[in-house]
Amino acid sequence: MTAHLASRMGISYISEGLNLFTAMSVRENLLLGAYAINDKEKELETLEFVYSLFPRLQEREKQLAGTMSGGERKMLAIARGLMSNPELLLVDEPSLGLAPHLTHDVFRALLELSERGVTILLVEQNVNATLEITDRAYVLEHGRIAMEGPSAEMKTNEHVRSAYLGL
Repeated sequence: MTAHLASRMGISYISEGLNLFTAMSVRENLLLGAYAINDKEKELETLEFVYSLFPRLQEREKQLAGTMSGGERKMLAIARGLMSNPELLLVDEPSLGLAPHLTHDVFRALLELSERGVTILLVEQNVNATLEITDRAYVLEHGRIAMEGPSAEMKTNEHVRSAYLGL
């Protein structure tokens, strides 16, 4: 399926590689994420929402994406994915390479989105943080689903605790 069709179906994908337009400003990147929205009022409303999730992006809206820190780029990629008002958000390794305080900000934003009704499929190696914000978890081992269940149960599962949480 092409990206524009997936977007029109309410699906947004934030890749590990981010795929930002580095020679464009923060605002330009965000507005590109809203290309399927034909309602300018809705586009501006969504822009204000992503700025409320990531205030730093509004502070830097004229800055070129390529000159931002890794954490800021991650926030920009997530925010751009939100500009299409997705019903399903696919997020690949959102904490990869981030400082702990930025990881916290990204996970806080994902939790808020979930609470607002956005379905999030999250692929993440930070198991502890992931289990704190998710409803359900799947453990992949050697490319196969080894176990699945409610996140609260996974946090207390002995195998998960010893293999993935270091407890």
